[in-house]
Amino acid sequence: MILYRERAATVLYEVLSTLDKNSKFLLPINVCPIVPDTFLRTGIKFEFIDIDLNTLSMDVEMALKVIKNDSSINGMLFVNTFGIELNSESFYKKVKHLNPKIFIIDDQCLSVQNFDFDIDNSSASLALFSSGYSKYVDIGYGGFGLLKDKDFTNVFKNNYRDKSFLDYQASIKKQIPLMKKHKARLNAIYKKGIPSHFHLGEGFENWRFSILIDNKDQLLEEIFQEDGLFASSHYDSIDHKYVDNPIQDSKNQMVASRIINLFNDFRFTEEKAKRVIKIINNFIEHRA
Repeated sequence: MILYRERAATVLYEVLSTLDKNSKFLLPINVCPIVPDTFLRTGIKFEFIDIDLNTLSMDVEMALKVIKNDSSINGMLFVNTFGIELNSESFYKKVKHLNPKIFIIDDQCLSVQNFDFDIDNSSASLALFSSGYSKYVDIGYGGFGLLKDKDFTNVFKNNYRDKSFLDYQASIKKQIPLMKKHKARLNAIYKKGIPSHFHLGEGFENWRFSILIDNKDQLLEEIFQEDGLFASSHYDSIDHKYVDNPIQDSKNQMVASRIINLFNDFRFTEEKAKRVIKIINNFIEHRA
């Protein structure tokens, strides 16, 4: 079943609104603020889990430990950070083994939009995708969720035959191969132009080309001073905005303070990428 709305956050809100208000979810500490804000709107409780430094996604061992020791946890939203391609099914199965009734949301909003995601053969109940601002294919609006038929048949109308959704799907599918080629060209320029020990890693290049560097705020400032150039920072740990006892010395903070995301979508040209590289290398040279 497909639930298509103007925003992915609306899909999330409508699905959460069907759940027991006593539910309590696990969220990653580096999630976009719109996610916990949506949970607050629905009145569903949550707590944060730190990240795994290898995937920058929720620490699965830590999550399993919390689920095992806390019977009040009956939901989890797992984010594929930077659109990283992970085989999360084995983790989801372990979660279900601990609590067969736990509600799993597979948040792939930064991943390549996948209309063929096989939700009925997944341990997740909802897989969430977006085409809003700054997503893989960005058309400025739109989000969809793939939901298990057996869980939601009597709750939502299936959108997959609606003309508006079919037009939307066709538009996204047409742009995916174009975006893949564009990203590959810019990523190749970044890889060649920036010393490899600054690269975050190939697995994190689907959404942006990310680097790890000290004094990142100074570098960002220098990039923004150049006409038409920009970059972005990594999601900081946001638990302090929502809970009284935030995680101290989180692993996420270790990397968030050093990650810069270089654009590789249609907002950036090869010429802009080369100009950014020049600024980065000049920055590195003068701080060596």
